[in-house]
Amino acid sequence: MNDIHDAPPEPGSEGELFLDFVNTVELTGGVPADHASGGRELREWLHARGLIGSSVTVATVEHQLPAFRELRGVIRELVERLSEGKRLTAAQLSKLNRAMRDGVHYHQLLQGADGHRFTVGQVGDDLDQARAAIAGSLAHYVADHSVDRLRVCANDGCRWVFVDRSPGGRRRWCDMKVCGNRAKVARHRARRREATAPTRRSGARPS
Repeated sequence: MNDIHDAPPEPGSEGELFLDFVNTVELTGGVPADHASGGRELREWLHARGLIGSSVTVATVEHQLPAFRELRGVIRELVERLSEGKRLTAAQLSKLNRAMRDGVHYHQLLQGADGHRFTVGQVGDDLDQARAAIAGSLAHYVADHSVDRLRVCANDGCRWVFVDRSPGGRRRWCDMKVCGNRAKVARHRARRREATAPTRRSGARPS
């Protein structure tokens, strides 16, 4: 009998999967657009990233939408706190760790016609594992990288989450050509209004 030893690495995630997920809510001029608003949209998002198989139905994803929305809110909360140079609270860590526990897995031995296979099985379903992978991507990033490079766009009408990869590490905007220029224009207009505003003589009664 030919035994096959197949031990894949423990389930992991892409280094910046959490960024893609939290940015599924996109602000345009301060107006939010949710690109994973329903079961169909979220299923397509998860499937495109290899987090679930094609057998997972839209109805199944729809049923777990609240759990994914909660995780997205947790990630946003954690990233904003880290980007402000603050430590994560015990409650925040607990929320993230709880999401990762949903992806508990175990080693197992499977037998097939061509031999045995040593592999990994998961305790929860595909959607549990998907949430764990997303949460785990943030956990891996925080543990392995400088969190002072995590940014939330300074444009209040955008708030896109990104990693500052500039040499100096001083980026404030997700895109200098868009949000950065808008901020410059807003500052310029404010200065012009201030410069052209009529000055009131000291002691004069307002009209």
